[in-house]
Amino acid sequence: RRVTPGVTMEDGDFPRDDDDDDEPKARAGRDFYAALNVKRDASEDDIKRAYRRLAQVAHPDKQASPALREAAARDFNRLNEAYEVLTDKDRRRIYDVYGEAGLAAGLEVGHRHKTIAEISEEFERARAKEAQQRMEAKLNFRGSYGFSFSAAHLVDAEIAQRRRYVAYKRGAKLSSGLDLNGMDFNSVFDVPLASVLDDRATGYVGAQGQMSRGMGAGGLILGMRVAASEHTGWELAAVLGSNQSAATLATTRQLSEHTAGNLTYSYSDAQGGLGLAVGLERALFDEHTKGSLNWNVGPTSGMSTGVSRTKGRNSWKFDLSVGPASTGIAGFFARRWSKKTSFRFGFRAGTTAIDVDFGGTRRVGSDSAVGMSVSVGIRGVHLKLRFNHSGQRFSFPVLISPYQRLTPAIVMCALAVPWTIVAAVDRYLVSPAVAKKEATAKAKLRERHRERVKAAKTDAAEAAEMLRRDTEKRTEKERSVNGLVVEEAVFGNFPERGVPRRGEPIVSGWGSGGDDDAWVDVTTALRFQVFDSSLDVIEGLDKAGMLGFCDPCPGEEKFLRVRYRYRGAMCEVTVGENDALALPNRSHLLPDEWNNSD
Repeated sequence: RRVTPGVTMEDGDFPRDDDDDDEPKARAGRDFYAALNVKRDASEDDIKRAYRRLAQVAHPDKQASPALREAAARDFNRLNEAYEVLTDKDRRRIYDVYGEAGLAAGLEVGHRHKTIAEISEEFERARAKEAQQRMEAKLNFRGSYGFSFSAAHLVDAEIAQRRRYVAYKRGAKLSSGLDLNGMDFNSVFDVPLASVLDDRATGYVGAQGQMSRGMGAGGLILGMRVAASEHTGWELAAVLGSNQSAATLATTRQLSEHTAGNLTYSYSDAQGGLGLAVGLERALFDEHTKGSLNWNVGPTSGMSTGVSRTKGRNSWKFDLSVGPASTGIAGFFARRWSKKTSFRFGFRAGTTAIDVDFGGTRRVGSDSAVGMSVSVGIRGVHLKLRFNHSGQRFSFPVLISPYQRLTPAIVMCALAVPWTIVAAVDRYLVSPAVAKKEATAKAKLRERHRERVKAAKTDAAEAAEMLRRDTEKRTEKERSVNGLVVEEAVFGNFPERGVPRRGEPIVSGWGSGGDDDAWVDVTTALRFQVFDSSLDVIEGLDKAGMLGFCDPCPGEEKFLRVRYRYRGAMCEVTVGENDALALPNRSHLLPDEWNNSD
């Protein structure tokens, strides 16, 4: 068994979206790129052009009333602050890595008496101290625990009869429920070594064990991880077992901006002595796609390669392995249907396994998730239940029927019955309870931020009023050429819906402008960004930081919905808080009923 210092993804697990949290996250600081609406890799000339365009409108001297001059002064200072940081190479580099907190660690924005090395050193020192305090506060327990059951005797009468006969021969008592076929566990916790060796070193201690058919084995896990440099790390681990021991020494290094390599030496009696494996991982077409190539040099040789991609709600992976121990293909496709629910389809076909796996997972808290899947293959039909909580993973595979006893009826029931039960329980018990809990938490959250949101909405409204005169001229010009005209736009938290009926408001309550709404009208702010019948909002920007926007619902998931006309046709689109927006687009067209005059 390979030395496993931590918890790794196994077949049937579901990828976790680390950006999805039930608890609201504090903002890391203002998004200077969003303030100027420029890409994160924008050139200095791009930043200057964007600043000049916004500064001409937001300058206090261009405002007629004292109230608008005050609002303009506030927004103008924010634009200046963003411009100063992004046009200063040193401070921009700090901001890109550490955010606004990095700038504050060494100097206030606008002061230049410290070098980037001094600022980085102070920030790293403060961050290391915080990390050490967090490490000492908890030991970071993590582990995986598997319990394998059999329910075949409850499904197949012949298997039940054979089970009774074997029990009779052995003089054993039978349970009326599931049979426990085996179990395994792997659990470790970190040990801070800053006071002993170096603050870059972390040790861990744990145990692993397996039991099947009355026989078992186990071992003590000891290991240490060290970040040798910014680009290099190594890890030493050993398992001291009751019947066999093993050890590994692994090193990883960032070879280039897009490529990382690893080298692993191993020893165990089971593999027949020393082993060596090398691997490469590289970003392929973009940051969302990765490829890997691994070569197990010996003692049992083999090679594998794979590609994976994760973007938005979808993720997939495909692997190919060739060698005397195992040859075949494997992969999965997963889709996140909502913030808490995911679906997964996996498959394996090779010399060691042929099966398909259908499953889903649902988060039930900030640190917990439950999952279920059904696999069908040469090992039979299995129902797999999972529960994850705070780094601890529990799995319960249940054998429904061995391969030799499979019938179409068993397969259909295994695929349909569990999901029918889950759907019923979710619809009538879980979802109502969760919705009630979420509504209560959301109400408390909004009440806590009420005054802050009210002030932010006032600032956004004043910014929109400041932009109005310039925007009206631009909008009339677009109407005259039958170009792109933003009719309505809203940003915040509002219910999802399908294609709207003709005359249906963009969101419920549109036009009321109440302080309790979890959204804000950003029509003027988006009209201001229309140029030559096109509008582009860049992916990854914090839209709440854009001129004329605000955060109307801190800690909640936010969307931007835009209803617009282009060439006389009505269109509508809804995108996520960090998604890109490009108008016009034919896919945004509303049904003909919206565009047919009475």
